[in-house]
Amino acid sequence: MTAASRTARGRRAIAVLAVGAAALAVAGCGSGAIPETDVEAGKTLFAGACGGCHTLADAGTDSQVGPNLDDSFRAARQAGMDEAQFHGVVRRWIRIAQPPMPRDIVTGQDAENVAAYVASVAGTSPESTVRRAQPFPPEAPDPPRQEQN
Repeated sequence: MTAASRTARGRRAIAVLAVGAAALAVAGCGSGAIPETDVEAGKTLFAGACGGCHTLADAGTDSQVGPNLDDSFRAARQAGMDEAQFHGVVRRWIRIAQPPMPRDIVTGQDAENVAAYVASVAGTSPESTVRRAQPFPPEAPDPPRQEQN
């Protein structure tokens, strides 16, 4: 796999995650209180189970396989999503993950702990940047119309 195709796949994965996060937020999924969790246990689990594929500055992970969670969640955090919404989004993505991420990579209380950890730190790294979305589909140029005689 070339670097360009990995970059394109990464951008698509980030776009999918961002769209999913927005859809879940609009639907109200994940709103409310975060269940009883252990954020430190979530950090340890994230580093072991998720950090090989996801970048998350607080966890010290840096991978280009899956979405960069700092970048993916920054705009939503700046737009006012709260931790309970992030928790719901992450928990749902663990459950309905799409390849190459395996579904239910962590389950039960472990999944709650990972979701709570990611919700507490994703998008907070000052080194992370949000990339401007590209229009999809790209707009076709509008050539001047020819006058008919």
